[in-house]
Amino acid sequence: MNTQVPAKKPFLSRIWTYSLEMFPVLIYLPYVIALYLCLNFVTQAITTKSIVLDVNGVVGMVTAFFMMLQMRTFDDLKDIEIDKDLFPDRATPRGAVLKKDIQIISGVSFCILLATNLIYGEKTLFVFSIMLLYAVLTFKWFFAEKYHREHVFFTMLTHQPLPVMINFFLIHTALASGWVYEDFEFKHFLLLLIFSLPITAWETSRKIRSADKEDDYETFSKLFGAKKATLIPLTCLLISGILSLYVGFELGLDFTHAIVTLVLIAYVLVYYGRFYLYPTHKNNVLKNTSMIFTTLLFFNLLIHTLLITNVTITL
Repeated sequence: MNTQVPAKKPFLSRIWTYSLEMFPVLIYLPYVIALYLCLNFVTQAITTKSIVLDVNGVVGMVTAFFMMLQMRTFDDLKDIEIDKDLFPDRATPRGAVLKKDIQIISGVSFCILLATNLIYGEKTLFVFSIMLLYAVLTFKWFFAEKYHREHVFFTMLTHQPLPVMINFFLIHTALASGWVYEDFEFKHFLLLLIFSLPITAWETSRKIRSADKEDDYETFSKLFGAKKATLIPLTCLLISGILSLYVGFELGLDFTHAIVTLVLIAYVLVYYGRFYLYPTHKNNVLKNTSMIFTTLLFFNLLIHTLLITNVTITL
């Protein structure tokens, strides 16, 4: 087994390397903004027909970013030994980033999450506590690490509720905005699906490979075969797109929302369909396809929602 070579660069330089390779901010930040603003604004739009951006909104945005960073560090820390053997070119195995660096980032993120929600997120503190507790349990593999590592599909079943819980929390920060804490209803459940299913699609897409790229790392394509595995994220993205069309219709959004959504659905069908028919490494752009679809789907819904609602900022 490879051993980690001590990094000679200073701490801030190593953190910068981590931000470039393991948590690219220029990719994740637009995604978080699209996810949070769209989910928050659309939740308020279908609830009160108006949008209020107050301290609850700020709490939600900060929490969304640092929860994503927290999940990234959790994954890196859990897989640090496996990466040494299977992915020696990654930042940690080659010594560009140290384990203690990731632990520091994870610890700082955890403290920021706690401080932000304890001080400013009183209304949604209960939902936040459940979400954070579940995140910690995923980090500890629910105290059954060996079984989880040997059963990737079971791991998906136990870990995928976390993104759903994060979105559930973000919906509640929207419901808590303004003077009245609104109730969670079925229409909010539809939003929860729209924003959670693409995350499941991305998570499964990154664990699908062509046959010539398979190794000892357990993937969905190894478990189900490349074609059957491709149907999992494809189904999630299609359902999300269809539900987005439904919500847009219910909100009375401009017809251009439906046109853009249909184009995005066609985009997904083309690239996922191509890999389904010809599962080669060259055609495996599933992860990027899901990320592009998700970000544009959220922004499309956000922009068209803003066109029909009034926004009030009360910080």
